[in-house]
Amino acid sequence: MDFFTFGGKQFWEDVFYYQKWRIQRHYRTKKYRLLDNWDICRAKGSFEECRQAFVRFIEVYEIPRQQGKLVVLLHGLGESKGVFKKLWKKLEQNGYHVAAINYPSTRKSIKAHLDQLDFFLTHTEDVEEVSFVTKGTSCLLLRYLLSKRFAWHEKFRIGKIIQINPTNLGSEWCAVLSRLKIFYYIFGPALQECVPDNINKIPQLQGDTPLGLIFCETFSDKILRPIVKRYEGIKVPGDLREEDFSNQCIHIKNSHFNIFDNPEVAESCVRFLNQGTFK
Repeated sequence: MDFFTFGGKQFWEDVFYYQKWRIQRHYRTKKYRLLDNWDICRAKGSFEECRQAFVRFIEVYEIPRQQGKLVVLLHGLGESKGVFKKLWKKLEQNGYHVAAINYPSTRKSIKAHLDQLDFFLTHTEDVEEVSFVTKGTSCLLLRYLLSKRFAWHEKFRIGKIIQINPTNLGSEWCAVLSRLKIFYYIFGPALQECVPDNINKIPQLQGDTPLGLIFCETFSDKILRPIVKRYEGIKVPGDLREEDFSNQCIHIKNSHFNIFDNPEVAESCVRFLNQGTFK
């Protein structure tokens, strides 16, 4: 049964996560598998069969109990949890439990991932607070998620939210590209959802949860800058004063291909999670 996998980057959904062990569900067949912290498959079958296998491995490998605060990391379109390696390590060094979630971003619409995240959070255990760090299109997924009331809201509180390069404005070019078969095959139905008119229909984040915005331009951003104007027109959310909002929105200069290789990005995330401000 034990064999190495590629971690299920685009075809598997993480529906359970505990100390880097994961139960994944195939987005099409709905089959489940249990992966250890090295992405080795340890069990297959139903969710309950994988869950029971994990319970047995807790004793075998002396997996410690997680407690306190959990930070959920959600990647952007076409990416995987691997983009978060440097941030993941930095957060753990600062005492946070971290769940970098894989979801098949190019296989389903953004809204269609709600079931996965609801299932995941429903089965999240031994934590009292959950914060979110989103990158790119996953900010839209989080807007869908937090606009509804789920049973897991009674289990723990929502801590803080950080959006990195959020696609809150979208691009008309997404509508054009989504009509071309090659781009639709590569990026899936999420392209159509990133058209500005469709994005405006997604509920905005509500409540008093601290929100931090990080803008950190990559090489690809610079190339697409003329056609993907996703960083412009940022508005002050709710009744927040301009001077307060300036402490919750920062621009970071960048020369890295992966922005999470930029130490300032990781340090800014930790600072905001600790203090609720970037200052």
